[in-house]
Amino acid sequence: WSTHRGSGGGDGIAGGDGSLRPAMKKPKGTEVKKLQAARTGAPTEEAYLLRVQNTQLADGLKRMLRNQEETPGKIELKMKSDREGVFVCGEKSFQASVRNLPCVTEVFKTFDDENLVKTVDIGQVVLVRDSDSDTPPQGEFRDGLTPVMRDARARHFRKLPDMDPALVERVETELIEIVNQGAPKGWTYEDVEEEFVKGEAGSEGHWKVVSRQQF
Repeated sequence: WSTHRGSGGGDGIAGGDGSLRPAMKKPKGTEVKKLQAARTGAPTEEAYLLRVQNTQLADGLKRMLRNQEETPGKIELKMKSDREGVFVCGEKSFQASVRNLPCVTEVFKTFDDENLVKTVDIGQVVLVRDSDSDTPPQGEFRDGLTPVMRDARARHFRKLPDMDPALVERVETELIEIVNQGAPKGWTYEDVEEEFVKGEAGSEGHWKVVSRQQF
């Protein structure tokens, strides 16, 4: 989905000579994009993830996009508020809700299936559902785009356990000593190399110690 935005004016302030000058504000975030779009004439593009609950509608949209088929009438998103709206496809209408994703997703495009070019970042999802479905909870959407990001906020960004710093430092030191072929204080590791010796005249074989090393 793309939107076109322009820059707006501000209030005036009186100068020392009695003249009226426009009040200047330092642009921030999206305001910078609006100013750049106004100067260059380029539209400000915003991308959203479209997630459709109705199986028939989802299959139809995929088929139209992949086969470049003509749309059966008008396809548009009419917003009633900042978060709720109606998705229209032909003569059918579906309830739609805009929710924030738990993390920003980068979008790339390719023309030769080899080179990738980043286009936009997606931070919101448009949830299209049937009229008899419940409205999703307000705020941030619970799941990300892939199964790995299911309930991402609770699993990946959970609060760290309250651990004693002294205990953490001691365990870290012991792990470093083990990696460096050492042993924690009060422990001794023994590395034994053995080889199997076959028995003579049909007797049972046995393992023979070749080398023994302690550290």
